This record gives sequence, C-alpha cells and structure tokens, in this order.
Amino acid sequence: MIKNLLHWMGLLMAVILLPAVASAQYKNTTGESTPPIQNQAKQKQSDVHRRFIGGMFGGGFSTYNSFVQVSPIFGYKITPKFHLGTRLTYIYESFKDPSVGVRYNLHSYGGGLFSRYLFYRFLFAQVEYELLSIPVYPYKGNRRAVNSFFVGGGIIQNVGKSGFSTITVLYNLHDTVYSPYSNPLIRVGFGISF
Repeated sequence: MIKNLLHWMGLLMAVILLPAVASAQYKNTTGESTPPIQNQAKQKQSDVHRRFIGGMFGGGFSTYNSFVQVSPIFGYKITPKFHLGTRLTYIYESFKDPSVGVRYNLHSYGGGLFSRYLFYRFLFAQVEYELLSIPVYPYKGNRRAVNSFFVGGGIIQNVGKSGFSTITVLYNLHDTVYSPYSNPLIRVGFGISF
C-alpha cells in the first residue's frame, strides 16, 4: 500500500514539474532576433506564481468522539485556469466504545491527486482521487486501503499579492462503509502561490 502511494506521489510530482523542465527547453522558432537575456526575463515573468502550497486543518470534538485532520497541498498552475496538485492527508481519531468502555486512538494517512479548472472568475470545478490507509476493527494492526473519487467545485478568493483561500464542496463517488468521510465533503483551505 505504501509502495503504491509513493508510486502515485512520484508520478504526480513528475507531472507537476514536467512543464517547468519543458519550458527550460525554449527555442526561438519565430525568426525574431530577440536577445537571449530578454527571453529569460519573459520566461521568469511567465513562471511567477505558478507553483502553490497550502492546505487545510480541521477537527471535531464531542463526548465520545474527537478527530483532527491535517491536509497539506502542493501544486502547479499549468495555465492560469487549470491547476494540478497533490494532497497528503493525516487523520487522528479518538473515540470511546460505550459497549465495552474502551477508548481507541486511531491514525489514518494517505494522499491524493487533484485537478481544478476555473471556469468563471472565482468558481472552479474539481476532481480528486485519494488513497487512505485506515485502521479496521478490532484495531490491532488491521488496516485497509480505501479509495475515494471526489467530484465537485467551489470558490477561490485571492488574498493579498500571492495568497488564496478556497471553499470546496465535493461528493465521493466511491463512498463505502469504510470511508472516513460522509457526503457531501466540505473543505476550507488556504495557500500561497510562488
């Protein structure tokens, strides 16, 4: 399971970094006699604010159950409207089973790939695949891989010169009894572009 996760993360990083590497192979085929220094300046301007990092932090608490979720994101803006990225996810859950009076402390972790398309000003559509490793009852080292495929959309708001915040509403098309999420999934996130 970990090997598969590392494989997918490596593949995503290659997809994210490929445009940056490919743009370094620029060749002037227009016949213009633009000096190389000007080409480099134009290239640097076009790469400004293409990469982004951010994420979300969430949680919930009650008498019997509490959880904390941390999800950093890393991505690349292929175009100003089309973004690709990866999300890492860690969920800590603590709950008390009232039938036996035992408290469980559980750890779920994994990652995913997402693509986002801004179709109107601040509105975007998003698809995302996520693979999580979750503990399974009786919680003595038993784990299960859970696949989720989300579709949805949201709003993105610029904050300052390079910051942004998002509100996303997603629906899990692969909702199973093992999924740690319930439909719809609402995320509030933040980040910076550089």
